[in-house]
Amino acid sequence: MVATIRLSVPGMLRYRLIAVRAVAEAARLVSGSTPRDPKNPTVDPLAHDIRHPFDTAVVSAFMEIFNNVAIHAYQRKDGGMIDIEITPTKDAIVIEVKDDGRPFNIDNVVQLPTEFDEESLPEGGMGIHIAKTMLDEMTYEPGPPNIWRLCKRLPATQVAVRRS
Repeated sequence: MVATIRLSVPGMLRYRLIAVRAVAEAARLVSGSTPRDPKNPTVDPLAHDIRHPFDTAVVSAFMEIFNNVAIHAYQRKDGGMIDIEITPTKDAIVIEVKDDGRPFNIDNVVQLPTEFDEESLPEGGMGIHIAKTMLDEMTYEPGPPNIWRLCKRLPATQVAVRRS
């Protein structure tokens, strides 16, 4: 199952759900999670079904990166595209996000404090920390194009279960 899925969307928040839907379905290909029954009238057919922890982690991290690109790289302005390549395999998903927006220095993201309270949390930069926490690997190359690479591996115990 190494077929790369490619999608280009305008770099605006209003297009985020289109990209998230593709990422969620690709994550499901890896996790093997089953979607809700679409014939059930209580289920919103457009709702994201990410009950599996793997799917939740992938989608959460991707949404944070998409938000950063739309809000910071493109500064909430029209005019830029976000190119997404999603490669699901039997035991991992790799997502590459490219944009031609304003680059930034990821090393300048404020480190999280060791003790958490309301005063110690930074004003911004939490999206990067959330994405890093959810993923096994995350890299950023400033450009243009700016390139984010996100990787999440399925835990070995779940890979073994899917093979049996």
